[in-house]
Amino acid sequence: MDSKPYVRLLTTICCVAFVLIFLTTGRPTFAQCDKTSDAQIVADIYSRISNDKGLASQVSHINVVSINAAVKFQGWANSKSDYDKVVGFALNGSCARLVNVNLFMDAPPAEGSSLRSSGGCTAGTRACGDICIPEGDACNITGLKAFERTIFRFDSNETLALFGKVATCVR
Repeated sequence: MDSKPYVRLLTTICCVAFVLIFLTTGRPTFAQCDKTSDAQIVADIYSRISNDKGLASQVSHINVVSINAAVKFQGWANSKSDYDKVVGFALNGSCARLVNVNLFMDAPPAEGSSLRSSGGCTAGTRACGDICIPEGDACNITGLKAFERTIFRFDSNETLALFGKVATCVR
């Protein structure tokens, strides 16, 4: 009896099984991702950044946005290895279907760059943490929560305005 066809069939089955196991490890199953919201994807990535001692201090210049499981990074990492880690958080283990890094750099921009919010953002952009992002984009940098609060202030007639609304940022 010739055993070559059986050996070939068994080898093929083992190879296919290995590839399937390799592809499914490290990534959530498709059923899990169907129930994952964009906010959960963003929160998961920020959680991973915050839990990494080398990246936690960089969170003020890394903005993560997700729309329909397409993740967009904006800002910069302090080094190429940090950049690879941050992008890897979206590529491995999150439910991101697409990752856009067009506005994410692997090194800090020069002081006074239009990408830094400290020098003032250019027309069409707005400050988000330490970076300038397009006006229409969401700012999800953790630790910065924009809200309105009521404060006492003097209005233009030099009378006390008791319920004036002022937009503030707190850390």
